[in-house]
Amino acid sequence: MTTGMTTDRILDHCRTEWMFQDLPERDLDDMIAELRDHLDDTARAGKIPETVVGEDITAFATAWAAARRAPARGGLPRRLAGHTYAGAAALLAGGHLVGWTTLTEVVPASVVAVALFAAVMTFTPYWRALFHWPLWRWIALCTGFSGMLLGLFLVGGRPVLLHVPLWATGLLLLPGALSTVASLARRR
Repeated sequence: MTTGMTTDRILDHCRTEWMFQDLPERDLDDMIAELRDHLDDTARAGKIPETVVGEDITAFATAWAAARRAPARGGLPRRLAGHTYAGAAALLAGGHLVGWTTLTEVVPASVVAVALFAAVMTFTPYWRALFHWPLWRWIALCTGFSGMLLGLFLVGGRPVLLHVPLWATGLLLLPGALSTVASLARRR
């Protein structure tokens, strides 16, 4: 219910709901600006916010997000590749930093850890959605993690699949760093 809610509280509620639905930040900002304009116009006309959003803000935000969401092109493979890249880059950089060495080893357990990270990040909702999971998903997640940890323990640190020098890790990190810099430059 929106009774007694201010414009800012309605906008915050909608922003939270849209973040929960993983809308891109750029779309989220546009939607917030558009909703703020509608709410301001309604207030100037002497009407209450329910005129715009109705009685159920969550239903309003969900319906608007569904209407606004563009069909995803290659969304799942792209997210899986991005999460695999991030996991591998973090694992290699962490191996160099923690071991304080210029050469780090890639073992089967490392490959499994990167695969686990990519799967969890790609196929589960992010932290803000976890509290809404049904019990069976929590049980499946805990069982899966336990199985993966047991597998990592049994596989151990041998055999060494690959030795990665520091310069190769830097080369692997370069596309991600350039993409981040370009993204920050576009925002300005």
